[in-house]
Parts: sequence; structure tokens; C-alpha cells
Amino acid sequence: MVALLWAHVATVAAQDRGERARRFEADQRACQDGKSGQAFEPCMKEARAVQAQRLDSTPSADAEQLRRNGLMRCDALKGEDRVACDARMRGEGTVSGSVAGGGILRELITTDAPDGAPPKPAPAESVHGQ
Repeated sequence: MVALLWAHVATVAAQDRGERARRFEADQRACQDGKSGQAFEPCMKEARAVQAQRLDSTPSADAEQLRRNGLMRCDALKGEDRVACDARMRGEGTVSGSVAGGGILRELITTDAPDGAPPKPAPAESVHGQ
């Protein structure tokens, strides 16, 4: 599980680096094409400052901290909702989407036991989006 989480963190970090590079290139093109509404030098200075700010704002977290952060998202919930949230944050169910794409959707389908026992998670494979 930890190896999978680290692989996911590395993938997200690589996507983030790629997105930062694409954004800087787009800012640079806007400066060169005169589409920024600024003179070239002030435009480039601002583009470099924004790029530096993006680099400085990249969070670093270890796998254990990421796990704790995920479980803390469930603190506001009670009862069955809390149990289901904890299960989703531990990786049960399906996962789609990406941070770069605007969000990650976690889904866990449960079934009610006929005898009134608590619901049990249905088996599902995790699917990681782009």
C-alpha cells in the first residue's frame, strides 16, 4: 500500500512539474506575442516570478502524512458515512480523476446485509485516472 501511495505521489509530482513547465511556456509565448498587454521585459519578469512561486509552493509530504491527511477529511462525518469515508481514504473502492484535472473522485459501493448487519464494502478495483 505504501509503495502504491509513493508511486501515486511520484506520478502527481511529475504531472505537476509538467503542468508548471507548460504554464511557463504559455506565459512566455504570451509575452513574446504581445498578448499579455505588457512590455516584453516586465512580462517576462512576472512570468519568472510566477514560475518561482509555483516551484516554492510545491508541498512535500511523506506517505504517512498523506494517509493521515486523507483520514482527517473524514473527521466531520458520523456513523456509516464515517466508516465509508475511512474505507475510501484507505484505498477501497474506485478512484478516478486527478488533481491536475480538477479533482479525484473516490467511490465505494456497499451492500446492505439482509439480516440488518452493518453494510460491507463491495469488492472493487482501484482505477487511477490521468
